[in-house]
Amino acid sequence: MAERLKDIKETASDAVEIIRELGSPDVQESLEKIREVAKTAREIIESLKDPAMVENIENMRKMAESIENTGARMEKVTTELRNSGVLDEAKETMKSARGTISSMGDAKNMGETVDAIKEMLRSISGLIDELKLTVVSSKKEGVIHDAEEAVRETRNALGGHNK
Repeated sequence: MAERLKDIKETASDAVEIIRELGSPDVQESLEKIREVAKTAREIIESLKDPAMVENIENMRKMAESIENTGARMEKVTTELRNSGVLDEAKETMKSARGTISSMGDAKNMGETVDAIKEMLRSISGLIDELKLTVVSSKKEGVIHDAEEAVRETRNALGGHNK
């Protein structure tokens, strides 16, 4: 019986200590912060239920889908360019033209013509390099090559509001 009274006394003492700690300014401040966070979370949850917010989230989903589709089309274009051999043909044409220019030698009466042809080949080479970089960049980064197409698809997905 004495043991039981001792346990009850200790339990009551522990309860008093817990109540005292709950009344301390630090615990009260922490509880207030928890209440504010819970209130903010409740407000966020309610705002996510708002029809306008639901529509905005759906629009963002459709836009992301449209961008993904555009990336897939760019990948297809890249593959078709490689498979068509256009880049390889342009490269071979340049090699042939360089060979022709080299075989002409340093004929003095054709110097200006040769210089003009060389400049033209440099321009063509630069153009091909830019085309290759564009294709590689589009594939690696998923860059939207045709932004107007993506905007058009997004508008169509959002109800056909074309401006």
